Amino acid sequence: MKEVLREVEAIARCSEAISSIEFKHLKLSRGLHLYLTFICENPGEPAGTVPDRLKVKRAAASRALQKLEDEGLVVLREAPNLRKDKRVYPTETGKSAYLFIQDEGEYSDESSLRGLSPDETAQLLDMLYRVRLNVEKDWRFVQKGGRRPYIHEYYNRLIAAESQEQDLDDKRQDAESSQENAQVNEPFSEQKESAEPARQVSLWTYEESAEQDAKRNLEGKQSEDRKPD
Repeated sequence: MKEVLREVEAIARCSEAISSIEFKHLKLSRGLHLYLTFICENPGEPAGTVPDRLKVKRAAASRALQKLEDEGLVVLREAPNLRKDKRVYPTETGKSAYLFIQDEGEYSDESSLRGLSPDETAQLLDMLYRVRLNVEKDWRFVQKGGRRPYIHEYYNRLIAAESQEQDLDDKRQDAESSQENAQVNEPFSEQKESAEPARQVSLWTYEESAEQDAKRNLEGKQSEDRKPD
């Protein structure tokens, strides 16, 4: 049933694109109208609770509030009893912009729900509310560093695939090593027959050298005796 979330995401993208164009003169690009709407409907809300209420990251909420404050649409005031706990209030300019946002919201509701009966609209709202509760549970879990079950299954499949690939590599290397060893360990006779005849080289020893020296000396004396006086 992944088509359900795809439809919801498509609706959200279309609505965001329309808002970015129609709220441009209010300097409310990139979803800033959502923050302003929330603040106008909940004046005095602690700034620290805005990310959780709007389901956004704290860094993103901090940048958005700073942008709205720079544009003069909201103001952050310190709480009477807690200086660190700043509260967010809309300015008169922000309230005026919110009236325009309200008109856009009413028109978008009528346009998007065109063709649905009141009973169907109520049923759709109830189902979307229940879907949101389910998504919020996962959102809070992931925001706290949790991993949903499918991630563990994904990594387990990766580990199994890597293990199989490693086994295949080991077997391939073993086969190549066995082939190389078989070529190196061939019988010496077979290698000798296949090779060219080796040149005969005499290995001189001490005894052979002494015998040849004695023979050479004898031949020298005989030649001297045959010389005439």
